[in-house]
Amino acid sequence: MLLPLSRAISPSLDWRERCASTNSELVARAELLPDLAVVATADQTAGRGRLGRVWSAPPGSALAVSLLVRHDGAPDPRRLGWLPLMAGVALARTARSLGVEGVGLKWPNDVLVDAAGGPARKLSGILTELATEGVVVGAGLNLSMTADELPVPTATSLALQGVPVDAGLVDRALAAALHELLSVVAQWRAVTDPAELRAVIEPELRTLGRAVRVDRPGLAPLLGTAESLDDDGRLRVRSLAEGEGIVAVAAGDVTHLRYE
Repeated sequence: MLLPLSRAISPSLDWRERCASTNSELVARAELLPDLAVVATADQTAGRGRLGRVWSAPPGSALAVSLLVRHDGAPDPRRLGWLPLMAGVALARTARSLGVEGVGLKWPNDVLVDAAGGPARKLSGILTELATEGVVVGAGLNLSMTADELPVPTATSLALQGVPVDAGLVDRALAAALHELLSVVAQWRAVTDPAELRAVIEPELRTLGRAVRVDRPGLAPLLGTAESLDDDGRLRVRSLAEGEGIVAVAAGDVTHLRYE
């Protein structure tokens, strides 16, 4: 595939006609690749989502793209925590640039689209992984899936949101995603205090102000109201449990419990 728009943005783009996992490819080869190297495909056969979930789609119906963000020396854990959130912002902007309306984020980095009379539907998700020389930022974006092809009823695709499906869609979508990902990585690197990124992320978060259930690994579910992000990018939830107060969540599966 020629991908002229995408290759103009990322000359180091490695496009695969088929790939088991773009993230796994970059993690395995990170020591040999330059900063901001990219692996992408529209046919990912063994994709992975957050919390060990399997991510799958019919060939050609979804875009998988992974970006290597190299670091010098030991990574700063506090700074690293903001990168998945910024990647979510990038994919939300990508969807808007392609013509999708009603886009927002569910913490930490699912891209949702408004749906009339029900919960918002997931269009894109992020999975970041540590590699030997940096961080791999992976994103999945549903392109041309029909309603019958959706992996779950709460998903959606660019096609279902009215984006024209033609021979150029993969290149347009990939170029838009690369443009936005490179932009947010540059911003993430440039800030002196990563907490400054809160002002970029919070306006995108549909989770804030909502009643939520947070399923955390090894802990009881947390019920409460999501209020804000803390200085490390954790979600601050005011618990309904007596005496628990504000709980800062670093990792978990968030469910929005009411709809606007």
